[in-house]
Amino acid sequence: MESTTRNERDTGSQGTPKLAPLLAVPDDVLVEIFYAFGAIKKNLRVPSLPQPPSPDSPAWPILLGSVCRKWRAVTLSTPRLWAGIRINISRPSNFVNATNVFQRFAARSGAYPLDIAITFSNVEDALMFSSEDMEQCQSLADALAASVDRWQHFRTNSHPSFLWKIEQAVVQGPTWSRPMLETLEIRSYGRNRQTWPDLGQNDDEAGLTMFAASPKLRYVNLGIGYSFHDDENLPIQLPWQQIEQLDRIDASSEGCMRLLRECPNLVRFNVMVPRHCGVLGPVDFLRHSLQSLEIWFDDESGASFDALFGSVELPSLLELRITFAEDEWQPLAHARLTRFLAATVTLQRLVLKLRHVSPEDFHSILKAVPSGLLELEFVHEREESAAPTIYSKQLLEELTLRTRDPPALLPNLRALSLLGALDMNIRAFTAIIRSRTWDNADAHRGAELQSLHMYIVESQKSLTVEDLQVLKDCLTRRARFRVVHRGPNGGSRSLAFPDLL
Repeated sequence: MESTTRNERDTGSQGTPKLAPLLAVPDDVLVEIFYAFGAIKKNLRVPSLPQPPSPDSPAWPILLGSVCRKWRAVTLSTPRLWAGIRINISRPSNFVNATNVFQRFAARSGAYPLDIAITFSNVEDALMFSSEDMEQCQSLADALAASVDRWQHFRTNSHPSFLWKIEQAVVQGPTWSRPMLETLEIRSYGRNRQTWPDLGQNDDEAGLTMFAASPKLRYVNLGIGYSFHDDENLPIQLPWQQIEQLDRIDASSEGCMRLLRECPNLVRFNVMVPRHCGVLGPVDFLRHSLQSLEIWFDDESGASFDALFGSVELPSLLELRITFAEDEWQPLAHARLTRFLAATVTLQRLVLKLRHVSPEDFHSILKAVPSGLLELEFVHEREESAAPTIYSKQLLEELTLRTRDPPALLPNLRALSLLGALDMNIRAFTAIIRSRTWDNADAHRGAELQSLHMYIVESQKSLTVEDLQVLKDCLTRRARFRVVHRGPNGGSRSLAFPDLL
């Protein structure tokens, strides 16, 4: 009797076999589910490299295909599922498996454009290459070169010498153009300031050339292996005239100017100007239509900042993010910054990170900011407990919207983010927020503040979350307050505005 009941349950009332729910899903629906799963796993967001998988973990199309025969048949008959290739190499012995995985995915993806990420993450202090390891490394380079005309997005954190191996293999191939390439990301992996696999130096002074003929390339992210510190040969040849986004570039002030001249269509520029790169001399003045600039300075004298911002006009600039890593705020940089801000009337978002600045200099910076600014983030690291607060009572009063003259500073501000040891008069600060929110509901005084972010570094003088409770209750979801033990490092992304315009 029990056997009969189980059989009826498995076959249904009409005697027709029942399928398991997963097997009953139509193939086209199953494919869409697989696509959605793959989108989560791939993490395609530019400019970040995906999190490297474990070297021994199966790639997700292989994993899905191992569930049952039906799923395997669906994965094998859907080339697009195999077009995203993620490979992690942690030691030379991984090259064999990496080559096999790449060739399998490249073959099963048919003619689809490839999205490739090759991640090197050595877990050993020293990596020794045998002659067999070198051969297997070359095999991977050859496999990559064989599919180069299908690359749409290529990301790696390898040493430049690995790319030179690929280029040498590409030179021997039938085509030189990269007709599908849209994204190029080369971010060096560092351990004790070393990257791997370091396979020797490039003998070609012209630099890497394999991406020079890429008619669709618009986004480029380069690591420390490609520095632009002079006006001589560029370390990599690209179709500069068509590039729209340059991310994480290492350059001197002269190198920045060279890149701006080479890239007339550049929209977004993220660059680091390191210490001791020097200023070689005056450069020709340049007017550029750049819209977003993020720049990090480690400039002892302010000369690099003065040279760059004194030689360029950016009449279309919407967003400016500046980080100064030096302990002392230099008068030369301050004078140039205030002049530049006052002249950039199109600016909508400003992010400033300063280690030390006087109350007078901070006041003059805000006075120089154009009145049309919509979003402001200021990060201030102050170590001296005896130093006066930069948030003076006079400044707070000038930031308060009033119905009478004189007009307040930043009347159109919609988002405000403050980070650091926030030492200020809580009543005066509350008056600012009131004047821009519930006392300004009809926006008759100016723009209504839409969001407020405050990350408070603990100190004896700084505000507390309890001090801000009234604001938090009134602003509810528009406010975010948090106490932290230390401020963000200079290279961290903005907490309030993580994405560029």
